Amino acid sequence: METSKKSFLDSKFMTALRGFGEKLGANKGFSAVSKSMMGLMAVILVGAVFQLAATIPTLFGWFTAADKIYTIIYAPYNMTMGLMSVFIVFMIAYNYSKSLGMKPIQNGLVALICFLSVSAPITSVTLADGSTTMNVLDSSNLGATGMFVAILIGILTVKLTHFCEKHNIIIRMPEVVPPFLSDSFSAMLPLLFNLIVWYGVSTALSAATGGQMSLPLLVTYILSIPISAVDSVPGMLIITVFACFLWIFGIHGTMVAYIALMAVMMQNLSANAAAVAAGEAPQFYATMLFGAIATAGGTGDTFGLVLRGFRCKSEQIRAVSKAAIVPGLFGINEPATFGYPIMYNPILAVPYILTPLITMLILWLGYLVGFFKPSYVTILSLMPMGVGEFLGAMAWQNIFIPVVGIVVGYFVFAPFLNAYDKELYAKEQALKAGDITNAE
Repeated sequence: METSKKSFLDSKFMTALRGFGEKLGANKGFSAVSKSMMGLMAVILVGAVFQLAATIPTLFGWFTAADKIYTIIYAPYNMTMGLMSVFIVFMIAYNYSKSLGMKPIQNGLVALICFLSVSAPITSVTLADGSTTMNVLDSSNLGATGMFVAILIGILTVKLTHFCEKHNIIIRMPEVVPPFLSDSFSAMLPLLFNLIVWYGVSTALSAATGGQMSLPLLVTYILSIPISAVDSVPGMLIITVFACFLWIFGIHGTMVAYIALMAVMMQNLSANAAAVAAGEAPQFYATMLFGAIATAGGTGDTFGLVLRGFRCKSEQIRAVSKAAIVPGLFGINEPATFGYPIMYNPILAVPYILTPLITMLILWLGYLVGFFKPSYVTILSLMPMGVGEFLGAMAWQNIFIPVVGIVVGYFVFAPFLNAYDKELYAKEQALKAGDITNAE
């Protein structure tokens, strides 16, 4: 058993994955995205705390989402996860420009200005009673839906600024001018050019669509086209692969898939609700399998990975597992996705895709033999593992749906996590040895 384990870890497949990962790590753009995601762990965790604090009391009927207390408790979540793309675009530009030897804060601000101009242009809004007119920013594209555009802008604005600096297309001040003032003038032309490009694209898109489409929505729409007409078991498998693959590269693939599937899923649930009301049994629809993508700890069914992480030698993996265990119970796996990390990590990316696929096939068999029951209640709010599955069909058997995902994830992630743990542990030990040497 040990021999086969070692042979797998040292196989050509794992060697190729490591080589691909090293190439990604050496790429300054990918490295900047990865560092930025991991650097926002505190924001993610704090947002998750308030999300849970607002949601859990609703499970016991203490208050509902329509109550003011819910809005008050939930507000910090909107200011953290709800603005994630704002933080991402600044951090990516900051880290990328820093790796290129440029001024990180200035480039972060340039990227942030361009992103807000594209994703949340200022609009004038008048209250329903006509009493007040105010200028507001639409925050709907500042969360997960704007993340891919944030990554693009964070990288490309720095590239354009770097081009300007390399070709001396900047305003240079005499040496006697204070550095803070000189830096402001040197950033002027790159900011102008970047703003013209991105705001120009946004304005042209808005004009072409009559103000109905923004760049983040366009990108999400384009990505959703390949999966919009797929409604079958093979189709759900394809959509799952597609959604997980997008997540690996920083795109909220689950949301992209939901946009394409939501109408069909709602129709199927409505049909089942009508059937149950008429005294008939609810029907199984393939779209119900899509829940397998995140049934055990969030997209990728990472709860098994989190549990497995406690057995690792790497301090980083164990620390992330401790931070991710409680949020994972409620389907919040950003600490795991950004902490291990899974994004831009080819070794963990493979089981991240395989786990929900295998889970989906097992659940499909469970539905076929009649053990798992089709849903007919629309459950859209955050629920602990098993609770949403139970309430959706009012069937105790469905509590075991996430159990399938946990078991599958625990064993599928195992060999890949072992390989990743081996690498991280070696690096940690080398770092400690270096610290000891330096100390001596």
